[in-house]
Amino acid sequence: MNRTGARMADPQEPFRRRVEAAFERDDPQELEDLVLEIALDAHEREWAQACCAELARHRNANVRGNALVGFGHLARRFGQLDPQRIKRIVSIALWDRSDYVRRQARSAAEDLATFLDWEFEEPAP
Repeated sequence: MNRTGARMADPQEPFRRRVEAAFERDDPQELEDLVLEIALDAHEREWAQACCAELARHRNANVRGNALVGFGHLARRFGQLDPQRIKRIVSIALWDRSDYVRRQARSAAEDLATFLDWEFEEPAP
């Protein structure tokens, strides 16, 4: 609310609507860029984390990989993430069938170790 008691519009509302529409379209090319925009620009950690978590399970490897990188950005920006949920997603991604996803999962694990002091057991090379 502002000083007059009127509700102020959420400045992120147009962004959220654009994200929701993109999720509905489910176009991998659009989503692989959008997930990074979410991680870098969203104001609410929990919402951004949920978006990245959903996209980390996407059928497209580039979308999955970029969603994992998004967790690193969120950790740096907000200094916290849901350890039970996100640690599990990254741990599973370290074993993904896609080399790109595995590389991005390693990058995310390094970021999460740096910014949140999380530890991961990585597969042997």
